[in-house]
Amino acid sequence: MNFYPIKESSMNIKRRKKFNPNSIAVKYFVVTCIFIIVPILVFFILAQRFNTGTVLEQKRRSDLSTLNAFASSIREYMSSIETIASLIIHDEAVSHFISDASSSSAVHGKTIYKELDSSSCLAPFSSINTSILATGLTDASGLFIGEHKLNPDRLSYFFHDFFTKNGPILEPVWTNTFSIEFQDTGQVKKVLAHLTPITDKTGNISGYLVLFLDTLKFSELLTAYSDDIYVLENVYIIGSKREVPVNTSLYSFSQINYGLLLNDNCVIIDQKDDSLVVTTKVFPQLDFRLLLISSYRELRNNSAIAYPNLFTVLIWGIFFAVVSSLIIARFQAKPIFYLIGIMEHVKEGDFHIRFHSKAKDEISELGFTFNSLLDKVQTLMDEQKEHQKRKQKMEMQMLQEQVKPHFLYNVLEMTSSLIRCSLYQEAMDTLENLASFYRISLNNGSNIITVKDEIQLVENYLHLQKMRYIEFMDYMVAFSPNIYDYSVPKLTLQPLVENAIYHGIKEKGETGILCVAGYLDNQRVVFEIYDTGTGISPQKIKELEDAVAAETDISNHFGLASVVKRLNIHYNNQAKLLIESKLSEYTCVTVSFPAEK
Repeated sequence: MNFYPIKESSMNIKRRKKFNPNSIAVKYFVVTCIFIIVPILVFFILAQRFNTGTVLEQKRRSDLSTLNAFASSIREYMSSIETIASLIIHDEAVSHFISDASSSSAVHGKTIYKELDSSSCLAPFSSINTSILATGLTDASGLFIGEHKLNPDRLSYFFHDFFTKNGPILEPVWTNTFSIEFQDTGQVKKVLAHLTPITDKTGNISGYLVLFLDTLKFSELLTAYSDDIYVLENVYIIGSKREVPVNTSLYSFSQINYGLLLNDNCVIIDQKDDSLVVTTKVFPQLDFRLLLISSYRELRNNSAIAYPNLFTVLIWGIFFAVVSSLIIARFQAKPIFYLIGIMEHVKEGDFHIRFHSKAKDEISELGFTFNSLLDKVQTLMDEQKEHQKRKQKMEMQMLQEQVKPHFLYNVLEMTSSLIRCSLYQEAMDTLENLASFYRISLNNGSNIITVKDEIQLVENYLHLQKMRYIEFMDYMVAFSPNIYDYSVPKLTLQPLVENAIYHGIKEKGETGILCVAGYLDNQRVVFEIYDTGTGISPQKIKELEDAVAAETDISNHFGLASVVKRLNIHYNNQAKLLIESKLSEYTCVTVSFPAEK
């Protein structure tokens, strides 16, 4: 036999006529592009992020510088208040007032505080600083003395809790913010207080000076800055250049989560319209947090980073990747197209062609392996022809099994007897079952029917046999409806039922029961044929199983073995057979196969 190669150039021309998106060349191109473009994109993204990080770091340092300057302004303001407080506590009138109040309370009790008036000694200092809304004096336990300007209940509520938590205060301290109410107008103001201890001549603390400071002073200090700065106490805004209602939380005002701002930091917070750059600085003296908020979009637009240069590198890199990928894909796919061309010739029926290559790579090895496969094709085809002959022989045996002259003769003779005995209805039923049996078994020449038809066929057969062997045979049929629509080679059950009758029940010589059942188990159709006949010896079971497993002639056991053989042909050797029996008691034959429609 002569083999010839085909011309590689002509084959390549043929393959190029039609673009195939699933071809190996396209895959080479895509993979190569990915391996080249991905590093370029990664480099671009990292460079862009580095630039963004640089801009953000510059922004953080600038914002922290601004917040440090604002913090210095707050400290200067606090220092001025502490200086005023020091001036007041060293005034003789204030010292005498505290001393007299202490002496009076020792005689009359602390209720005497309400009859005193502290404004007499504090009046000279009422206008010393506009941010001081009020001044007050307390005894060593924190009870206000001679306070008539502010609501004493509000003061007691705050300062009782304050002194309870902090105990005796030995140094000047600043409180958290709280609200005071002026008794004459009922006006409520948000303030924070500065407490300074007042000592007597012996050095013991005799009371405290309390300066009530307007929190609007922080907003006033912010007017010197152009940035959007906020002063926070916990989650609430107490100072801003904007008009912010009292007790407004940061989240309700700007949708910024306070949990992101617990430490000195600079973060980008995404929002619906624009991302925000938020720089935070802790002001520990008052337990405040200073925030500077700016637009990330404006920061990015105003940055001096030359993004166009990066985009130029990206575009040139992608162009280089595409060109390189095309060249690599063409070079790698050329021998594959050559091999595909050979396969196309083989598909058209030319089994004489062979692959030829001087290379020793994997593709050449694949081509030489394909040559070996072609050498075996003829042998496989011969085997297939032999297999078809065996299959045709079995189909012929099946056809012979369908139409058994002696069975037809026996049924007709039985019908004649019924008519002679004037049992016309029984004769009519017999003929109807016979007609139905042959109508399904012939099935217009088709070998595959539904399980439902197979059940009908075996019921017709059992009815005919019952009429004939009425004195020693009874039967039951039980099939699950969920297997009706699956397909099965016809006359699968009938030979098994016939074996059970003739080699089981009939040979026993006494009344027997035949049960035929079917159900679905794990996507397999299962048929069971049970009879109370003579049973089968273990040696006979082994003989039957060997006949089913053998590839040789099975004529001795065609009734059982041919059923399994036909099922294996149809279901690609996935049929299973199980025989269980006990001599003189029972036999149960179970056949199963895949459930297919």
